[in-house]
Amino acid sequence: MAIITLTTDFGEKDHFAAAVKGAIYSELEDVKIVDISHWVSPFHIMEAAYIIQNAYSSFPAGTIHIIGIDSELNPENKHIAVLLDGHYFICANNGIISMLANEIKPEKIVEINIHDKVITNFPVLDVFVKVACHIARGGTLEVIGKQIDT
Repeated sequence: MAIITLTTDFGEKDHFAAAVKGAIYSELEDVKIVDISHWVSPFHIMEAAYIIQNAYSSFPAGTIHIIGIDSELNPENKHIAVLLDGHYFICANNGIISMLANEIKPEKIVEINIHDKVITNFPVLDVFVKVACHIARGGTLEVIGKQIDT
């Protein structure tokens, strides 16, 4: 059974975190979703990196970590999926992986390129969930993105 963790700055006052969980369960019924935190300060990449750095290694290898911090897609902030230390991380290329990988070199990084197949105003829900579920089903990173040199 796949494990997907969620770390966001959404809070829990509105529907965003629940919508992401519902979308995952709609694609995969046999999955465990673990909330690492939804209370990261808005857009605070360093705080998120600290939280994830101290939590991810407690999960088994193969765990998929969705990071919904500063995740809007723009030319400077592409979306990536990373295999690092036996774990998968799906996030924006906003510096957070560099903070997580300061001692461990990523095994593989792809720039996610499925955006033309998904209409989205909420990338964590529409793109990151699709990528996480693809990986959870045993799919490879090369199917959802173009490899970036590490």
